[in-house]
Amino acid sequence: MAALLQDQLFEISQQATAPCKDFYQLLVTKKEVILRTWKVSNPCKREKVWPTEDKKFHNEFLVDDYLQEHIKRVFGDDMLRYVTNLCQKHIDYIVRLPEALLMHIFSFLDWQDVKQVSKTCKKFQKVCKSDVFWEQAEHACYSKTNVAMEGVSSAIQRKLVIFHRKRALMNLARTQRRMSTKG
Repeated sequence: MAALLQDQLFEISQQATAPCKDFYQLLVTKKEVILRTWKVSNPCKREKVWPTEDKKFHNEFLVDDYLQEHIKRVFGDDMLRYVTNLCQKHIDYIVRLPEALLMHIFSFLDWQDVKQVSKTCKKFQKVCKSDVFWEQAEHACYSKTNVAMEGVSSAIQRKLVIFHRKRALMNLARTQRRMSTKG
């Protein structure tokens, strides 16, 4: 699993909440937590404000209350919790899996589960919306059917699959309506 990790584990950039207009970048690597700050100054005052950078090793970050509070104030409590987990080596490996492997894993899911998984994160959404994923799902659907489709053109095959999917969805909706009227 360690082979899945790149040097940069996480990165996020954000502008501070109003009235402050400062920019922040939070970067978590395998060894360090880096917080970069760009202060926005008033051009009329002609101040020269340089960007700052706080670098802490993971074990130092875990005991540095000031930096943790700063991250919490700018990025929120959930982000602080996520960064703290990364520093404690609680890493979300499934998001870091190659897309081909994710497609294979998702191919075992029901279509409703695929819909829910796609709402989890941007990477899963990208995988679930890809044409390659749906072509593989279509191919898997053909291989499960007992009907020989060898002599039928691919355009007609797609139409048949879409027709049967619509029919199955209509039957499912009809069943759900019956259940809701009874209950």
